[in-house]
Amino acid sequence: MASPATETELKFRLGPGAVVRLSGHPALQGPQTSQSLRSVYFDTPDGVLRAAGCSLRVRATPDGFVQTLKRQSAPGQTARDEWEVPVPSEALELAALKSTPAHKRLKGRRRDLSPRFAATVVRRIRMVELDGVRIEVAFDAGELTAGDRRDPIYELELELKSGPPAALFALARRLARDLAIVPVFESKSERGWRLAEGENRSPRRAVAMPLSPDATTGEAFRHIAMACLAQVSANAELLRVVRRPEAVHQMRVGLRRLRAAIGVFRPLLAEPERQGVETELKWLAQEADAARDLDVFIRDVFHPTALEAPSPGLAALGRHLLTTRGRAYDRVLAAIASPRYALLMLETTAWIETAPLPDEPVAPFAAEALDRLHRQVEHRARDLTELDADARHHLRIRAKRLRYAAEFFADLFPARRRRPRYLKALERLQDTLGALNDLAVARDKIPGEAALGDPEIAFTAGRVIGRRERDEAALLTAAIKACGRFHDTRPFWTGRRSRQKRS
Repeated sequence: MASPATETELKFRLGPGAVVRLSGHPALQGPQTSQSLRSVYFDTPDGVLRAAGCSLRVRATPDGFVQTLKRQSAPGQTARDEWEVPVPSEALELAALKSTPAHKRLKGRRRDLSPRFAATVVRRIRMVELDGVRIEVAFDAGELTAGDRRDPIYELELELKSGPPAALFALARRLARDLAIVPVFESKSERGWRLAEGENRSPRRAVAMPLSPDATTGEAFRHIAMACLAQVSANAELLRVVRRPEAVHQMRVGLRRLRAAIGVFRPLLAEPERQGVETELKWLAQEADAARDLDVFIRDVFHPTALEAPSPGLAALGRHLLTTRGRAYDRVLAAIASPRYALLMLETTAWIETAPLPDEPVAPFAAEALDRLHRQVEHRARDLTELDADARHHLRIRAKRLRYAAEFFADLFPARRRRPRYLKALERLQDTLGALNDLAVARDKIPGEAALGDPEIAFTAGRVIGRRERDEAALLTAAIKACGRFHDTRPFWTGRRSRQKRS
């Protein structure tokens, strides 16, 4: 394991019958081999390697055992470093880890490594050669196991063996034109961990994405954007299995974070391609809007009213809301089952991974971007009492973009004590503005989204919304206080306030 190789691959979820159809595709013709593989994944009980973006496995193959360490700097990335070495058995060779990043992470804890989960698959492999490019095509069918828990595996993997990454996407596009294959970004290691911890049906939240101070703008954009896209994908995949309000919410959070990242890097991105991606991301977000609005209304408005002031009309309203929300979820599921969604995921991945960006340090660019976003929020929040609901909504969007950008770039700046204070002040501002926006949504959008055509149900809904509107003054006071705290909190990067002091 002296030096790492770089593995670049695309992974696709396959439905019933897809393997047979893909096997006959003209672009995938050639000799096929088949292997039965069993991989055992190791880590410490508290997941030291997982926290470092690493996975460690020993795989049993027809030719013997292979120990592999993989490292991924952020979720969703298509390129990963890997260190591989033959070993005599399924047991770990600890000495082979000394020349890998795992050695430092496991200092004093190598003996704590133990099996956490396993993957058993039948892999059918074809080597495709197109215009001097070699791509390994692998169909995996099997299951992940962790104790008595099981999760099926049906995947297609396209791994670039030689040639430019663009060739990988060209083959994927050719397949996607004929078959609805959906890119996914969770590795078997990530899925195995979630299965082992009983979280395979838990929504995927945003994870920390520390950037190296030496990162270029291109590296930073790919690192941030692919992590956001992976969050969208993981929650969309969960929604195929179970209808969970938090999964809809977190899918929309991933979309907002990705759109915020694109907005931050907009000056460096080519215009036509960026606009096309943004249009499709906005479409997917809009398909989920009604489901999220109804979830929030039922949770934060209807349920509290039903508990505090029950009345005969509430039962009918409740039934109507649940029926309408069911239709809104049908719309979300139809979107993520559509060819448009599959194409969105593939083309967005291709654009993120291949978009040309300047090979310049990201830290100065990040400081300027944060400065600009901070000024926008500060300017709009000067006199909150004079803003109407629409203007407050736009301020909330600006605050949200600033918060996401501050989280993206947080590790580039050394002011560690100022950073949590700033992010906390921004979070309070966003939350208080969010509460005001939820009230505006209940008043302005819910009657239409809930299709309140029945006069009695509409009257009851109006009374419920009216009770919530009594909180508006208190919510506005809280938002004004949050604005004051934000104005008094110093940014943690080298920005406008620092320059004013030096001048």
